[in-house]
Amino acid sequence: MLDFLRKRKRSWIITFLLGLIIVVFIAFYGGSKYQSQGAPDVAEIDGDAISQREFALQYQKTLERYRELLKGSLTPEMLKSLNLKSAVLEEMIKNRLVLREAQALGLATSDDELMNAIGQVREFQVAGRFNKERYLQLLRANRLTPAEFEEEQRDQLTIQRLYGVILDSTRITDAEVRERYRFEQEKINLQYVRLQVSDAVPEVKLSEDDIKQFYDRNKEVLKEPLKLQVEYLSYPFDRFAAGAQVSEKEIEDYYQANRDSKFRKPKEFKLRYISIRVPPGADAKQLEDARTRANRVVADARAGKDFAQLAKQYSDDPSAAKGGDLGWSTQGQLPPQLAKVFGMAKGEVSDVIETTGRLQVVKVEDSREEKTATLKELTPEITRSLKTEKGKREAAKVADRDREGVLAGADLAKAAQGSGVAVNLTPWFSNGQVLPEIGQNQEFYKSAFALGPKDVSPVVEGNSAYYLLKIKERKEPAVPPLETVRPNIEKGLKESKAYEIVVQKANGLLDQLKKEKDLAKLAAQNGLKLEETGWFLRTAPQLPKIGELPELRSGVTLSAEKPIADKVFTQKDFVYLLAFKGNQGADMERFESEKEALAKQALAETRQQVLQKFIEGLKSKAKIQIHAGHWNRTERQSKGTKHRADRFGAPRGDRLEPPGPLSRRH
Repeated sequence: MLDFLRKRKRSWIITFLLGLIIVVFIAFYGGSKYQSQGAPDVAEIDGDAISQREFALQYQKTLERYRELLKGSLTPEMLKSLNLKSAVLEEMIKNRLVLREAQALGLATSDDELMNAIGQVREFQVAGRFNKERYLQLLRANRLTPAEFEEEQRDQLTIQRLYGVILDSTRITDAEVRERYRFEQEKINLQYVRLQVSDAVPEVKLSEDDIKQFYDRNKEVLKEPLKLQVEYLSYPFDRFAAGAQVSEKEIEDYYQANRDSKFRKPKEFKLRYISIRVPPGADAKQLEDARTRANRVVADARAGKDFAQLAKQYSDDPSAAKGGDLGWSTQGQLPPQLAKVFGMAKGEVSDVIETTGRLQVVKVEDSREEKTATLKELTPEITRSLKTEKGKREAAKVADRDREGVLAGADLAKAAQGSGVAVNLTPWFSNGQVLPEIGQNQEFYKSAFALGPKDVSPVVEGNSAYYLLKIKERKEPAVPPLETVRPNIEKGLKESKAYEIVVQKANGLLDQLKKEKDLAKLAAQNGLKLEETGWFLRTAPQLPKIGELPELRSGVTLSAEKPIADKVFTQKDFVYLLAFKGNQGADMERFESEKEALAKQALAETRQQVLQKFIEGLKSKAKIQIHAGHWNRTERQSKGTKHRADRFGAPRGDRLEPPGPLSRRH
């Protein structure tokens, strides 16, 4: 989710938001532990429940923060892509596990430490000092009691303390940075041969027992789902908009009403950003050291040094790799702490901006002045918009009238004739299937599958039309006769057995190759074509002429010392044998000139990997159950993991996996 958001609004915004304790707790954690009794739980971690109310509060607070962050640009499609519910629940589970571990290690936050942290939050200060009245006022404004806020604050500080211990204990040596650079920047060339699975299909012979056994074992998989055929009336907005009249006064009124909200393009700034991390619980010396570094950045930037290079050298933010580039931003997209940026001139560098856990420096690289389009420029656009609105209202009015008529006893054909619209008939479709003529309109499909035999749907809104639905015919779920699915079963079984034949043959060739160390000779002996990838970086996401091999995502390690891969690789219809051909060393002169920035980047990535492994380790030792009843039917048990999904437990060759067993290969 955060990766997705970084691409849209850059990671610095997230860094600011997550760096502010006051924002974190009020926006994300407020009131989460005070829950009603009796509601079903969403998840359990070793018996410790996350209730529906707790999850709902967390989700709603997070959703509100995203809406505030992205203003009007958070579309339903983006929300779906963010997979926000899963991300929120995953974060809640992670926090529970980390908090429990931190407490077990004796890292719990004391009362004095808690009060000290709260006292340092600027939002709670007046004239630079903590003000209890201001503190209580802000909590009341956010519907929080001091007990709720302080408990969540204590938990977060404890979590951050454990993270700080892990991060501060993670080191990377110059030799490791050098070797990492050498590995990532070295180019190699591979030899390979490939065996095609489909070539072995003609060799496969199936018995009648093979087919019948597969059919009998997979009847539930083979069962065809409920299918519907639906009659519907369509009321296209553009058809009803065609005759709509729009006056000049309506156009002007619309322009004036929406001038500031729709037609004004606010002032924009192109920014670069440097963030320096302050360790949790930092003492006065650590804080002073961080401030010294940040002030040095300001001085160097104002003296004319390249801000992008300074970001690569000093910034702890992921944007450092791109020189701290944040792209164009408006005032509404900036956290309050950056409001002063909008008073800065092009080329100006900010003073050090202090927030909880971070020191930031921002440079204004460019700006675009505010602009509002004129009424004359917008008249065609406004006219189209007003006509569409009128057409939509008229379409809804006619659809409502027709629905009343059908409920009173008229059939769809008669209603269609009276309104001048067509009666449409869908092909047979099952739940989850998308009809080309309807598209991704979930309300249409939801309404269709909720209808009884004689029901008429409510008026359903689509992107370009309203719909009125009625069931034409239903096909109940049923296992098809063997003869109906025989061709698909035969195809799947043959491909599965062919895959096993080819992998077995490839492994035999690999054993021979490991002894002889000569792929060219092996290829010639077995009538296989020897090919080369050509030069590519070891860490390239795809191998030239081959494509992506998931097992090699972290990089190709073959070398002159270890020229033969330990295993065969599968991809789509092919099985590959790989061997090292040659290498071109990395440019070590470039390494020396960029060593400091590379070391920072390597340390940041190593720390992230260490944290990820730490969290994965906590999950592997915990029993995590997700009872997703109200939003997603899944269950995960990390200790002695057992998945409910049938496809994880059925024996190989006993399942039908359209389009065939190749779906198990990458």
